[in-house]
Amino acid sequence: MLELYVMRHAKSSWDNSELNDHDRPLSNRGKRNAKTICEFFVKKKINFDLILVSSSKRTKKTLKILLRKIDKPKKIITSKKLYLAHENDILKKIVTIDKQFKKILLINHEPAVRNLSLVLSKNKNNHNYKLMNYKFPTAAYAKIIFNLKDWSLVNNNGNLTEFIRPKDLQDSKE
Repeated sequence: MLELYVMRHAKSSWDNSELNDHDRPLSNRGKRNAKTICEFFVKKKINFDLILVSSSKRTKKTLKILLRKIDKPKKIITSKKLYLAHENDILKKIVTIDKQFKKILLINHEPAVRNLSLVLSKNKNNHNYKLMNYKFPTAAYAKIIFNLKDWSLVNNNGNLTEFIRPKDLQDSKE
């Protein structure tokens, strides 16, 4: 069984309008939401074998916050090719991943995170799918499970089992 976690970077700051999009940092809200997701991963004992992350400042900072508490994966790949990549290009990368990596986290951008998750999920009538299709907010993630042993066989045969937004976790604390 293979698990893919598709996460959108945490909320970025727009304080400096002079900054290039690639170089925008996280906002304070983004930092809080990344910590919230991190605490959830720790509580649920979710760890990863491989992390794929866009080279943008906000995706790398989101990952840095996660790595403060989750176990370090076997491998982390930061790639400029993932920055604003089309979901088909991301899928081409995923199908080349070695089968030794069973649990992967992808931290990337909209609209690719939503589109990739929608394309890979076969269970299109569930609540998570509909919620994710409506909006994939910052710092949210989708968990897609494939009943496969090799990433090369991944296509639209995944089972979307979770769609977690920071808001969901904050609401549950109240």
